[in-house]
Amino acid sequence: MLTTTAIQFMKIQPLLDFFPFFIPFLMYAELHYRFRLFPFSRYYRKEPEIIADAPYRLEPGVKLPLLLLVKDAHWFPIFLESVEINLIDKQGKQKNISYQKNITIKDRWWYEIIHLDTNELTGTCSIKVNFNYTVRNQRKSCMNDNSLLSESKPLLTYLSSLPLPGIDHGWFWGDLHYHSWLTEDFAEFGAPLDATREIAKASGLSFVGLTDHSYDLDDKPGSWSETDPEKNKWKQLWSDTTELNKDGIPILIPGEEVSAFNSKNKTVHTLVLNHPEFIPGSGDGAERWFRTQSEFSIREVIKQLHPNSIAIAAHPRITWRRLQRFLLNRGQWETLDMEQEGISGFQILNGNFDDAFHEGLKQWIRLLLTGKKKFIYGGNDAHGNFNRYLQIKLPMLSLHDHRSPIMGKCKTGICLSEEASIKTIIRALKQGKCVVSNGPVVKIEVRNQSSCFTLGESVNCDNIRVVIDSISSPEFGRIKELVLLFGDMEQKEERTLLCYQFEKKKYRDRYSTEFNLSNRRGYIRAQLTASLSFDREFICYTNPIWINN
Repeated sequence: MLTTTAIQFMKIQPLLDFFPFFIPFLMYAELHYRFRLFPFSRYYRKEPEIIADAPYRLEPGVKLPLLLLVKDAHWFPIFLESVEINLIDKQGKQKNISYQKNITIKDRWWYEIIHLDTNELTGTCSIKVNFNYTVRNQRKSCMNDNSLLSESKPLLTYLSSLPLPGIDHGWFWGDLHYHSWLTEDFAEFGAPLDATREIAKASGLSFVGLTDHSYDLDDKPGSWSETDPEKNKWKQLWSDTTELNKDGIPILIPGEEVSAFNSKNKTVHTLVLNHPEFIPGSGDGAERWFRTQSEFSIREVIKQLHPNSIAIAAHPRITWRRLQRFLLNRGQWETLDMEQEGISGFQILNGNFDDAFHEGLKQWIRLLLTGKKKFIYGGNDAHGNFNRYLQIKLPMLSLHDHRSPIMGKCKTGICLSEEASIKTIIRALKQGKCVVSNGPVVKIEVRNQSSCFTLGESVNCDNIRVVIDSISSPEFGRIKELVLLFGDMEQKEERTLLCYQFEKKKYRDRYSTEFNLSNRRGYIRAQLTASLSFDREFICYTNPIWINN
């Protein structure tokens, strides 16, 4: 690899084409980009991307929205003759549907949602979508996508017989980290906003945080390297969400994932939701060689925020690959960064309960024990994927085929006593009235003689009664374990107040118990585990209730 000194003495403009090699790719794979100096690509083909996608789960009584997407047909027009769909559940029941399309597609974006009746099917449903089309005078067909390196896996949708846990008790579920088609560049692209909203609704979500990268939102439409002084993508985000939100739930929350530099001068990501002005952040966009300094520090981003917006540390303890750390200057959120006023909390749940989650959890607990009132949030960092996605593994050489991260699999749950809106959702998030989960939900309340206190609130009382509501469903398994923890700020440690193992496993439980916490200052929080089998567990973590004695 060239050293920085050597590069200074070379005409490196032709090498700019190779800088994207070092970016992680997480969306639908862009199949048409090739390096100028070395145009070989194992997955390049003279066809548009052809993709079928569907929600990973379906709420009861809802038709299945199947997204048919064709991209870049302005380069490679096709004649779409027909679409044949095969649905089969685990009991072997099948449904076959055929649509004659007979249309010529030559737009940069073309998509359609087909609504499928699944009334006769149960459980997990396998979906195979065959596209029959003609391109360059050749008749072809593909299943679910037309990538040369795809494994052509079926889509898998769980047809739930019950809503997401807690919906009937006033809980609203959402995904706070999602990328749409406003991110479109040399390697990846997302899904249209109206399709995103429809699939979010079908899967049980009440809100979605739209967090396209700041270095994508300021690009000219159709270009990943040219900055648009008019900020048309940003304007489109706000105009489209305003129009789509007129139909009520689910609510699309406009925002961005801002690249900013931390206390160690490394680039980290901040989720900024409902802030009406665009905040630039180009440090790790790879649009220019070795220009990795973003426009603002975290502190400077926070100072700009509107009172009705929120700033959240995105995947604070993610471990970047060495080349990304070196060439893009990417880093992690440090304790000094997380302590700053104006950062409401941390999106530690990012698609999986992985090492980054557990490192983020430890860091959050350390801050809580010092008296910092910060909260945790959940999302997936899904880049236009609802069921499965192809990820570039080695640019021009190989692809991954994944089932995660997928929009809505990991969620933030809020319990609202008022009508859901962007304003009420943001307020609940900033107050910590929320949980993170990939399935079940647990709510804790602290009661004294006259009042009831819930997540994010504070209570002054020696003797408290804690009421705990736990809810799961057959989709996520019966309740297995409930843990109630007390964070002692004097001793700087958490200790277990209650660890209840459910011998008679059930889907719902209410537990009430009393504690004497006189002369103790700290907080309580809960963790709930549900289980489908010994190796398939689903977990919910609450935010704290503060004890100020």
